[in-house]
Amino acid sequence: MKITLPEFESALGNMTFPVAVATSGGVDSFALLLLVNQLAQKKKGRVVALTVDHGLRPESAQEVLQVQEWVQERGIEHVILTWEGIKPSSHIQEKAREARYHLLTKWCQKNQVSTLLLGHHAQDQEETFWLRLSSGSGLEGLGGMKNRIERQGIVVLRPLLRFSKERLKATVLCENQEWIQDPSNQNSTFFRGRIRPVLEAEGLSSSRLFKVMEKLREDADFIQESLHKGIGEMVQLQEGGYVTFERISFDALHPALKKRFISFLMKWFSHSDYAPRSTQVQSIIEKLANKKPFTAGGIYWLPRQSEIFLLREMSAIKGTLCLKTLQEKTLWDQRFWIDPEIQKIVSRETNFGPLGFVSGLKKEVESSIPSRIWPTLPALWLKGNVVAIPHLCYNKLKCEKDLREFIYLKPLFHDSLRFTI
Repeated sequence: MKITLPEFESALGNMTFPVAVATSGGVDSFALLLLVNQLAQKKKGRVVALTVDHGLRPESAQEVLQVQEWVQERGIEHVILTWEGIKPSSHIQEKAREARYHLLTKWCQKNQVSTLLLGHHAQDQEETFWLRLSSGSGLEGLGGMKNRIERQGIVVLRPLLRFSKERLKATVLCENQEWIQDPSNQNSTFFRGRIRPVLEAEGLSSSRLFKVMEKLREDADFIQESLHKGIGEMVQLQEGGYVTFERISFDALHPALKKRFISFLMKWFSHSDYAPRSTQVQSIIEKLANKKPFTAGGIYWLPRQSEIFLLREMSAIKGTLCLKTLQEKTLWDQRFWIDPEIQKIVSRETNFGPLGFVSGLKKEVESSIPSRIWPTLPALWLKGNVVAIPHLCYNKLKCEKDLREFIYLKPLFHDSLRFTI
C-alpha cells in the first residue's frame, strides 16, 4: 500500500519550504521526492532535488543524467553535485557518505535552503542498529538515526524512518516512476549487503526492535539534556577562543556525563560531526586527574588546582588565508567566523592567520587574555608584518572600526543558521 499524503505530512512534522531532497535515483529517494513534491504543490512551496555523483563506478555519470531527466520531466528543479578529487581505497562507503553530506549541506548553505530531506526508511533503521551494535556503539548509537538533526546549520529530516521499503516501492509504482538499483546494496563486501539477507531469513520483528530503539533514544535524550544543562552552567567560553571550567564541578559529574562532557568540548574544537574514540576520551580524563599539561585532539589541556583550561594546540592550527579569496562567511580554525565584509575595511591583500610568537608584543599590549593564549589568536598580516590583533585591541591599520565585528567566536552550542532565510 502506498504512503498517503496525510501520513507523510504527519511523519514530516513541522517543516517550511524551500527544501532540498537528496535524490540518488533509488526507490527510497524517489518515493520521498514524489511525496515532497505533492506537498509542495499543495502548499505552493519550492523543492530542489540534489543528486551526488560519487564517481566510484563507470556508469555513475550516466545514471545521474538519467535521474536528472526523470526529475525534470516532473517539473522539479534538479542539481548535480560531483565528488571530485582522488577517491579513497579503503572505508569507501564511510568516506563517500561523508563527502555526500558535505556536498549536500554546502549547497544548502550557499543557496539559503535551510532544510534537507533524506530518504532513510525502516529497513535502513534496522540495519543501522545491527551495524552499530557490531561496532560496539553506546546508548546514542543504538538509538538509531533521528528523525531530525542539525548538521552544519542545516535542518536534516528523515520522515520515512517508520515506513517499510515495500510501501516506498508501492508509492513510486503508483506514480509510474522508474528508479535505479544501486548494486552496492547487494555487495557482500559491505556490512549492509551481508546483514540484509540474514535479517530477512531470520524474520526478526521490526516492531519489537523499534520499541527497544525508542527506549534507548529516550534515555539518550535525557542524558543529552543533562549534559547540555551541565555544560551551560560549568563551561566558560572565553573571548580568546579557549575554554575553562571548574575542576570541582567536573570531578562531581557522573562518569557517563564526564565522558560526554569531554567529547563535546573536543568536538567543539574540531567541529567534527563524529565523537572521538572512547579510549581517547578515557585517557584524557585520567590525565586531567594527574594535573599535568598535555596535548590531545588538537587541544592543549592545562589542568590547574581549581580550573581546567583547554587551549588550541599551536601545531593544530591551519595556515593563513588571503582575505581577497573570501566569498562567504568562513570558519577559521574551527573557532572564529570571518565575515567577508571585512574586505571593505582592510586591504584585500591582507592575510589572516594565527598570531604565533611575536617578540616585544607584551610591551605594546595590555589585555586580560593570558599571554600564553596570544599565539593562538587570529591576526591580520600584511607584507609579513602583524597589522592587527582584534582580540588584543591591537590595530596598526588606518581604520577605527572594531574588527571583532567581522571576526567573532563560534558559540559553544551550534547556532542553527549562519545565513538569513
